[in-house]
Amino acid sequence: MFKKIRKLDYWIAVPFAILSSLGVVMVFSASLTNSAMINFYKQLLFVFIGWIGAFTLFHFNINNWRNEKWIKVMMFGIIGLLIIARIMPAVNGAHGWIPLGIITLQPAEFLKLVLILYFADFFAKHPWQPHVKLLQQPIGQLNAWLLPFSSLFLLFIMPDNGNMIIAALIMLTIVLAAGVSKKVTVAWFAIAGIGFGLLQPIINLMDKVFHLTGSTHYGILRLINFVNPWADPDQSRQLLYGYYAIAHGGMFGVGLGNSLIKPYLPESNTDFIMAVMTEELGAVVTVIVLILLLIIITRLIILGIRQKRQYQRLVMYGVATLLFIQAFVNLGGVIGVLPITGVVFPFISGGGSSYIAFSAAIGLTLNIAAQQKKKPVIHPNDTVARKDYR
Repeated sequence: MFKKIRKLDYWIAVPFAILSSLGVVMVFSASLTNSAMINFYKQLLFVFIGWIGAFTLFHFNINNWRNEKWIKVMMFGIIGLLIIARIMPAVNGAHGWIPLGIITLQPAEFLKLVLILYFADFFAKHPWQPHVKLLQQPIGQLNAWLLPFSSLFLLFIMPDNGNMIIAALIMLTIVLAAGVSKKVTVAWFAIAGIGFGLLQPIINLMDKVFHLTGSTHYGILRLINFVNPWADPDQSRQLLYGYYAIAHGGMFGVGLGNSLIKPYLPESNTDFIMAVMTEELGAVVTVIVLILLLIIITRLIILGIRQKRQYQRLVMYGVATLLFIQAFVNLGGVIGVLPITGVVFPFISGGGSSYIAFSAAIGLTLNIAAQQKKKPVIHPNDTVARKDYR
């Protein structure tokens, strides 16, 4: 079992370990005013489970994930959990959590990884067809889209718009990577860029047409606060206190545990942990964290390009998309360039479901990366080395 460790891709494993360790420290520090030791031990437990899961998937036979029946069972299971989460009491205006005693389960976090496996297997077995031929495919192939879109609909009605957007972008990325023409890919990226640039004007226009300002809906309030957080400081206090934390930290921070803002910052150890980290450790450490995450993402893209099999390639692209979009949506909400959506930052934020899902994704990619490692050239007479490498 441990012989495979020699094939470990350190460009993925080392940043993953560093970010996970820093995450445990920051969850403890960001929770000093609210059950710090409980959150600390819980996060340690989640990291332990996540690493065990990553280690298991690293040694798991990757072909076993390609069992179509098993993947559908996982999809049905996740959809069932999403339905249960929907009928559970709302938390901060949204559903999505299943209480399990001292911990809670968030099915949406596992859905994103299952969607990667689902579509990677689907497009490996059914190569992309042009739009004209798509409707001519067998009914069974068209039905394969019902489960993913059903899961997105459940996220929409929770509402869990952050995870819904991330899941939809993962699906779109895998579709584009499965063989769509370059023109279509460039067009989608252009639409995404224009949409991001015009996000605030679009929300302002919707406000004027539909009079959103007077709404009491939780999701709509977040959109209004995103456009003009100073109009109602009480409603926008999470974002505003995040600004104060970042500004107070400066380049090198005020020191671990010395945050003045976290007592007033909602979700300081989950959604807004990056604001607390910037205040305590400074912008320099935040940049280092982003670089470590970008190293993982870049490595996954490079390994995906090198893959000879479509399934492995799409899994790599899917996990890279998951980590990038997850970090972008979280950090975008913290600094005010995107609406606050309640998603966590990979490996740093507190939370069991998210960390275990991210760790499982890392274990899966390490498994694929290990398969690509070339055997070293050993001298024919070096029988000891040849025996050791078997």
